[in-house]
Amino acid sequence: MALGSAFVDGPAYSRFVAGRNSTRVYQDKPVPRVLVEKIIGDAIEAPTSCNRQLWHFVVVDDPAVKVRLNKESDAQQSYLHDAPVIIAIFYDTSLEPRNPCNTAQVTVGMATYGLLLAAEAEGLGAIYLGGIRNPRGACKALGVPPFWSNYGFVCLGYRADNPPAPIPRPVASVISYNRYDLPEKRYHMDIRPHLWSLTQLADFRDKLLWYKGIAIDGKTLHVDPDARFSRKFHHLAVRAAQLAALHAKPVLLDFFSLNGDVLLQLVNAIGPGKARYLAYDLTPGIGDFIAERFRRLFSVLPYEYLQNPEPDKVRIPLEDGSVHVLTCYERLDQFEDPVPLLKEIRRVLHPGGTALIVVSGRFYPHLYRYRRMRKKNYALGRNWNRGPERKYNPSEIEAAFKQAGLMVADMAGHQPVTLKFLQWGEQLARKAGWTAGADRLAAERTDHLITRWFDRFFSSSLIYELRPTTDR
Repeated sequence: MALGSAFVDGPAYSRFVAGRNSTRVYQDKPVPRVLVEKIIGDAIEAPTSCNRQLWHFVVVDDPAVKVRLNKESDAQQSYLHDAPVIIAIFYDTSLEPRNPCNTAQVTVGMATYGLLLAAEAEGLGAIYLGGIRNPRGACKALGVPPFWSNYGFVCLGYRADNPPAPIPRPVASVISYNRYDLPEKRYHMDIRPHLWSLTQLADFRDKLLWYKGIAIDGKTLHVDPDARFSRKFHHLAVRAAQLAALHAKPVLLDFFSLNGDVLLQLVNAIGPGKARYLAYDLTPGIGDFIAERFRRLFSVLPYEYLQNPEPDKVRIPLEDGSVHVLTCYERLDQFEDPVPLLKEIRRVLHPGGTALIVVSGRFYPHLYRYRRMRKKNYALGRNWNRGPERKYNPSEIEAAFKQAGLMVADMAGHQPVTLKFLQWGEQLARKAGWTAGADRLAAERTDHLITRWFDRFFSSSLIYELRPTTDR
């Protein structure tokens, strides 16, 4: 029996495929063009729809062209600048404009994966960048005729990072025989929390967390780069440190830790070994992510990870009254009814303990959300990296606190709406050339925390200090 190709050792191939992961940090070292051509040559061994082979690859290694490509395509990714080589992928789909199986796109996908595997085989790092906002802009930047469609870029170079690979789903969870048998959707493309089960939310957060992974400096390359969030973390950490100092052997719990940002702030503010730090979340994958991140920063992990023991119920695996300081940063926002979570927080909180809870404020002008709600457009949209969410007005969240057995000891607003007005005023002043006035307005925007009884309710985030009531 004739064989079309030689056998490849199965276990070796499995190890090779499992060892490939995306590279986002590159050495400042050129990649020889002959090597790029070999990688593309290997990639186009992939099968193609009707053997048309209507792909084309534009290799960009000129820094000036990369700048233009990034601007015109609106890619907005640092590694598009940092990678020595960008391979822009194009395909002529004019012969298959209405193919119901989208075979042209499947063809592109097979060749793209071939590029990634070939780069790995040559000792290079690579990543597929499909999140560009203007594919036609890529055609414009590179002088590509309009009958070609752009399907993203592959960034290529010698890797300067070694991020942990995300854990794939078990095969048993992605396969059915003869009939589809998944019990529910993975998750909803809908912003409304009441549609999401706890298992769907856990799956969404677990997979999202590994979406970009961990940089070599220990910071995540993912999730909300907006600088104002660091101010909230700083406020939580400083206040938590003050409250922890009131106890001889404080126990601190970060509720739904996700990427470990707040936990890291707590450890840095108080010091490793100065308290018992606990991180709690829903999946083992989140625990693995936090551990991998902290291993790059500490010789010994300074915390313990607690995983939710039940798939459809929030349950912190701790004894009653065992936590002195608890932090919860905008996690209640992902649930339609926060009371069960708050009751669990109340259960583990020490009689003399404090919970620091941050929720998103409904009265802040989240204009994108209001426009979508008016149009009854509930798609995740810009929440693709947050999942479901709701905003709270003070009366409803404080009623939930009371129902759970928690009383408000203090409350402040973070990023009040007045900052938005000051920002707009500063922009107008600068356009008008009134530099001195613009500088004064900019100086006033430094006060992100506000405690005035009225203004604080019109803040992006509401920060509560809660203590347990005597009634349970």
